[in-house]
This record gives sequence, structure tokens and C-alpha cells, in this order.
Amino acid sequence: MKRYIYTFVALAATLLLGSCTVKNNIPTKTAAGQNYDTVVICADEAWNAGLGEAVEALLEEPTPGLTRPEGLFTIVRRVAADKASNIDRMYGNLLVVNINAAVSEPSFSVEKNVYARPQTVVVVTAPTLQSAIGFLTEAGAAIRDVMEEGERRKSNNYYSSRSADELMADFKATTGFEMLIPQGFFKATTADKSLTWYLRDYPTKAQYIFTYESEYTSPEDLTPKWLMMSLDNKLASISSKGAAGSYMGVNENEPTYASVVDVAGREWVELRGRWEVTNDFMGGPFVSFSSVDAEQKKILTVMFALYAPEDPQRNLLRELEHLFYTLK
Repeated sequence: MKRYIYTFVALAATLLLGSCTVKNNIPTKTAAGQNYDTVVICADEAWNAGLGEAVEALLEEPTPGLTRPEGLFTIVRRVAADKASNIDRMYGNLLVVNINAAVSEPSFSVEKNVYARPQTVVVVTAPTLQSAIGFLTEAGAAIRDVMEEGERRKSNNYYSSRSADELMADFKATTGFEMLIPQGFFKATTADKSLTWYLRDYPTKAQYIFTYESEYTSPEDLTPKWLMMSLDNKLASISSKGAAGSYMGVNENEPTYASVVDVAGREWVELRGRWEVTNDFMGGPFVSFSSVDAEQKKILTVMFALYAPEDPQRNLLRELEHLFYTLK
């Protein structure tokens, strides 16, 4: 696999927005738009000659596990550099694609808080249009990771001054880890005392945080299939109010997306899928993280779930998922 050039450097004006000047001082204006909104800056002819399809495939790839299609990012506007307005430059995410025959190979650079804050500006530079298209395909995951890290930092910085300290102390006493939990959550009661449940309830939606330990006997216990079974068994102790015979669980008929992430010095198996309540109409997306403590022979699982039948789901689930990356 190629090792892509990825640097944090000051951006030259001609590279970023044509005649616009990059300020050295930290901007005071708040970034425009919603979380994950992105403005793409590139030449009209490049966009129409295939670059647009590559950028859309990169940023608007469907977010896995949601009940309705939503892209990983939202392209709110595509504009040429000489037509970019002050508002365009102030969005939280800027993706600039620059075709420059003087460079030998494609690369991308990153700058933070150029025109507003918090802001992530990614500039892709390539010698030809076709090399730019190929680079966006091959290095797309790295580019999205940079932008995702910016969204995660923004969300967690916001909630760090609005934390539910009592619940955070409870989480540490339960799991041995510290993790940011925002205000508005409360600890809900569960029939299974080994399952901890924090809930933030709204009139039309709800956000859930679950955590529990399970026994570790072999590497098989960390496979996606076993972890899904474990989640299903644990959640079964939760019922829906007013729905007789109801119980919560994971929907094993829907696709499950699995990966491995490194957080707090440990490897965690990440699962994405959908949960549902049998004998009721409730359900939604979830993401869970599970890691083994070999000495204690225990698997710790932290699950984030969302109920939002009428609202866009990506941002609501992501702000929960971002909390996991404060684990320490």
C-alpha cells in the first residue's frame, strides 16, 4: 500500500482559494453549517470531467448501519476558487482539489481553523485530473479520517464543558475507565443489574449508552457473531413501556459492519448494525465497542444506540460515538 504524503502546513493562497489570503491569526468567527457539512472547491471543468463523481463517492458514501440513507459527509456546495464567497470559506469542512502540473505526484495537506473555527481544510494537489481522481479513490479513507477527527474533536470539546460528572463517576466505577458523558443523560433502571444504561430522552428521539462485562473464554468470544449474540442477550432485559411481551435486541437480519479500532491503548472490535424491540415498532442504529481484559478474563462492551424515527440519524449517532474516543 502506498504511503501518502499527509502534512499539516500553512497553505499558500494560490493553493487554497485563488486570490484569497490565508490569515496567520486564529479566526474568531464560528464555522458555518451543520456538523459534517462540506464545501468542495475546484475548477468547473475538472468537476464536470469526472472529479465530481470521485468526490461524491468519497464524501457521500452511505453511512453504515442507519435505517435511512445518509452520506458520511454532506456536500452543501461545490464552487470554483474564483467564485468562492466568504460564507463558502467559513464552512467547517473545506475540500480543495488543485490540478498543478508542476508537482510530480498527488498528495494532500491539512490546515486547521483557516477562516473560521473549528474548521478542517484538506487540499488535494495532483499533476493531472486523472491522477487526482485516482488519488481520491486510493487515499479516500485517510482524507475522511482527517475530517472525521475534526468532527470528533469539535463535538467532544463542546460537551467537555457540559459534562454529567455524576454519571461519569458512575461509569468509571462500573468499567474502570473514564469517558465523557454529556449533561441531559440519566441512569435508567434495568432488570439485569449487570447492564448499565444511560439515557437521554427527547419528545421524538432518544440516545442510549449501554455498558456491560461478559466472560472471556477464547478468541471466538470476540468474533462479530458472538458479540452480536451477547448484545442480543443483554438487551433482552429491556422492555418497551405499554407493549406487553416486548424486549429489546439486535436485528440479525440486517447487515452488520465490523472493524477494529485502537482506543485507550487497547484494541476494540467495532460493530455497527440495527437494534429493534420485538412486539413494538421501536428500533434504530447502534455502534458498539468490545475489548478483552486477558488478566481478568472479561470482555467490556460499550454500546451507543439511537432512536430517531423522524430525524436525520447520522449526526445524532456520531455525537454518541465520538464520546467513546475520550475513553482513558
